[in-house]
Amino acid sequence: MAKKEKIKAKAKDKNAEATDATKVKDSAERKPLSLAIIIPVIAVLVVVGSIAGTIVTNKFIAPLVVVGSEAPPATTHGKIGEEQVIVPMEEFLVNLAKGDNKKAEYMRITMSLLTSNEKDSLELTQNVAVVRDSVVNTLRQKTSGDILDTPESIASLKLELREVINNAYGKGIVGEVYITDFVIQ
Repeated sequence: MAKKEKIKAKAKDKNAEATDATKVKDSAERKPLSLAIIIPVIAVLVVVGSIAGTIVTNKFIAPLVVVGSEAPPATTHGKIGEEQVIVPMEEFLVNLAKGDNKKAEYMRITMSLLTSNEKDSLELTQNVAVVRDSVVNTLRQKTSGDILDTPESIASLKLELREVINNAYGKGIVGEVYITDFVIQ
């Protein structure tokens, strides 16, 4: 009887090995089938994602990006008329007045000026030294605290620059000052 049990046990082991071999064979056959399905699905998802990203960028994000300095910032107080012209200025680099910390600081600022017509725009570009002198002299009297302390500081600086430039020309040539970039260090 022990021999019969040993034979049955060996038969079970062989059946188990055969079953394991079949399972391994089945899983080996399924793997390429699974990869054959997964790879095209991933490729389709990548293509669809790229198309969706392009559509979202073109419809929603691209209109928000302002290219060049001819366009006014989003904080304008009104629409720019057809006759009005925005005149971009070159970058200003100015030493600021020493504040409480007694450190030498400088300000780099880029701005554009709104004029009421092409004639005023031409006058600004021909006499840019008047504008640069007015801006530099105004900014070198400021400390970094004067410019950065309150949220209204930038708005009041823009108004002051407009008044100084208009006073230098003797007439209201600049309607609005747009600060397009500034850094204080």
